[in-house]
Amino acid sequence: MFKKIALAAALVSSAAFATWDYYPVLDAGKGSVKGNLYYDWDHDWSQAGLGIGVRYSIIPGLEVALQDWGYQFWGETDCSGCANGGDGLRDLTIGARYQFDPMFNMFLDFHLPVGNDDYDGPGTTYPSTDEIALYLGGQFSMQVKDAPGLKFGTEAGIDWGFEHDNWERGLDIILGGEIAYTIPNVGVTPFFGLQLKYRLTESEAEGGDGNKYGQNDDGNKQVNLWLGADYFVIPNQLDVWAKLIVRSGKIGGDATGLNVGAEFFF
Repeated sequence: MFKKIALAAALVSSAAFATWDYYPVLDAGKGSVKGNLYYDWDHDWSQAGLGIGVRYSIIPGLEVALQDWGYQFWGETDCSGCANGGDGLRDLTIGARYQFDPMFNMFLDFHLPVGNDDYDGPGTTYPSTDEIALYLGGQFSMQVKDAPGLKFGTEAGIDWGFEHDNWERGLDIILGGEIAYTIPNVGVTPFFGLQLKYRLTESEAEGGDGNKYGQNDDGNKQVNLWLGADYFVIPNQLDVWAKLIVRSGKIGGDATGLNVGAEFFF
């Protein structure tokens, strides 16, 4: 049972990143809505679905967002004896970012397990992590003055999952960064990102005797890499993107993913 919970949480994690992005918040009174299609695979396992989100800056420097919600089309393994399934609504993240300096943000994300957690059978991974979680930290980003069109953003945070189903995930520290360059007179922006995760404390499972048993997973690591490009079809209003994601490690497992989407600014 405990292994199923850990596996589901790890595989679902590939479909989304926690904060909206690594860059400054929108101006007050501005917002955006985005949607994306994702497909992840590793050997005989795969998952695919739709993600949606919306954000809005209610006052100068303060941006709130609803993100990571949507619908998973499937999450299953192609093998003899494996079942079909893993579809259903995804979890929702409520986020806030406060920009107290042109280059610095603070953020807080609240993960709600509102998605489908019905187990469809062997080899399937349902869309929900079953876990309430908090992710908080800070961001630094800037435009490179000596290289017009070049920008980068970084992030550091702590990911804390609350106990559920007699399971409590260990505390994770997350470091991430992305660099992007808008090609002059073309408008295409290639970007490259890296995210590192490290488990500071071990996860615990409560046994049938009521005692908690450590899972010896403190010190586990995870590396996520992504490479892609975006382009404003309508300048400053409609942005489309595509990216390839590769992840490896014991926290989120190994997988490759494709993600395509669009963001509309209003």
